[in-house]
Amino acid sequence: MLGPRCFQVAEIAVAAFILAPDASGSPQSNLGLTVGGGVENVVGGPAGHGVFHLGARADTLFLRRRGDQMALGPYLDVATSSFDNLDTGGGAEWLLPIRDDLPIVLSAGAFWRNGGGRVWAPGVEGEVFFGSRSYNFHSWYGLAGGLFVQTRWLLPSPATLDVILGVQLDAVLLALPALLLYEAVAKK
Repeated sequence: MLGPRCFQVAEIAVAAFILAPDASGSPQSNLGLTVGGGVENVVGGPAGHGVFHLGARADTLFLRRRGDQMALGPYLDVATSSFDNLDTGGGAEWLLPIRDDLPIVLSAGAFWRNGGGRVWAPGVEGEVFFGSRSYNFHSWYGLAGGLFVQTRWLLPSPATLDVILGVQLDAVLLALPALLLYEAVAKK
């Protein structure tokens, strides 16, 4: 049953929303390729072993109007470890600006793994990203690229922990050579 305290909290939240300074900002989205390596089963399960990591990550950040402001938003990712399994996940991320376009982005969420003796087993993932994350004043797409450290903790028995180190490369930058070639051929 809802008590008077619940209504007081709701009133405060509404008042804060109405009276707060403008927190609007243009959403900025990004798509990147993640490449790296790591160790599966650092903790738990069979002995740890090295893996090759390949994945993709998409996100959208809100509440940011320029490069030196923090932002919050959702992310989705898909990855494989040495093509032995498939991880799909998503969660929330928090951009903390250190310099104008060099933030730290902290992420946490859930993922599901299919492969490696598991059928869509649930897990928890966390990531720290450091690199360039521009704010684009003219478009909804912001370029990003940098280094990341990620942990993936699989919950079901046996619970295991994976650690991944790598680089995130922006999909637009990877597509530029093909776009330039297309433009060169299309103009002739």
